[in-house]
Amino acid sequence: MGAFELRSANRRAAPQATDRIVAVVGDASSEEVVKNLMLDQGITHAFVTRGHIGDAIELMRGIEHSPRHLLVDVSDSSMPVSDLMRLAEVVDPSVNVVVVGDRNDVGLFRSLLRMGVEDYLVKPLTVELVQRALTASDPSASVRAGKAIGFIGARGGVGVTTIATALARHLADKTRRRIAYVDLDLHGGAAASMLGISSNNGLAELLQNTQRLDQQLIHQTSVAQSDRLSVLSAALPYEQPLALRPGTVGELVAALKRHFHYVVLDLPQRAGGFVEETLDACETIHVVSDRSVHAARETARLCRFAEGRPADAAVSVLLNNAQQPVRGRVAQADFVHALGRASVLDFPYEPQTLAVAENLGEAIADGKHSAFARAVVALADAITGSDAPAVTARSPWYARLLPKRSAK
Repeated sequence: MGAFELRSANRRAAPQATDRIVAVVGDASSEEVVKNLMLDQGITHAFVTRGHIGDAIELMRGIEHSPRHLLVDVSDSSMPVSDLMRLAEVVDPSVNVVVVGDRNDVGLFRSLLRMGVEDYLVKPLTVELVQRALTASDPSASVRAGKAIGFIGARGGVGVTTIATALARHLADKTRRRIAYVDLDLHGGAAASMLGISSNNGLAELLQNTQRLDQQLIHQTSVAQSDRLSVLSAALPYEQPLALRPGTVGELVAALKRHFHYVVLDLPQRAGGFVEETLDACETIHVVSDRSVHAARETARLCRFAEGRPADAAVSVLLNNAQQPVRGRVAQADFVHALGRASVLDFPYEPQTLAVAENLGEAIADGKHSAFARAVVALADAITGSDAPAVTARSPWYARLLPKRSAK
């Protein structure tokens, strides 16, 4: 490929799915340096353009597949750390981000490294400088990881999958995060049906091949519900058990967190090593209950159990009115008092809306017309860091960008 062909290719309106490197730099000199590096190294799958961090955010918001490396210029940014936090919302955790600036500031450099940025380059750029940044080892890769969110029911029929699938759709469609939904009922969970897709037994395949968990295998075994929501599920024959070695679930979740902003884990049961491993892989655990005395008791037990796990996850309670309100059910005030906690989010009884959405495999009606949808939005706001009075998140949304000791 000649120089003219590369320059023409890099004037495309947007990056392509095959691009491994995307560079958004603020001046002609930096742009020329990056293009020269691409030519020298024979790198054809690259996108280089002139712009600033706001342009990079818009590019990443619309791209279907994130690149491996992102070079972004913050020279004109008055608040580079805040702007990079906004960028983190639309970039996969696995992307190596290299920041370019014109300030030789040690404090800024350290702040960016703590956020999980791969490197900070001070202008003027050189081909050798950019090459080292793009090919260096990635010691901070373990810092940049998505967040695992677990959903478990205090009893059967309380609406765990209904709430979890609604949340996953909202996060994918409205916030544009990349979401992995994992239905851990290996013998035919309801998530695939509720999301309007068919199961391909991909989850069972992944769990049996955790030694080769790479992006390609995850892509092949998951079902794309949309460009931002991937689903892992299985529908094994009822008589076919799946024997897994200890640690398998944790390895799977860790791999998914490298490629998705949020991993939604739909747990089918309450006991056993399989569930314990899943709970230990979560940063946040939501216990779903209804207004029965039995559910209230089991919710209290589950909360104590989850909070006593070594992972020290943040635990909250979702009170779902899955059945028609009648006299004799536990009042919310009594439920909250019995649990001894204030972080209980109430999901209203809305049978018609949910029945249509579930059976057609569609999203729940807009929040303007659905109180249940508004509760889903409140839950999503709590998870992503917006104010939500009913649910208390232990950490801000950007905790995944910080060292582990700072995220607690």
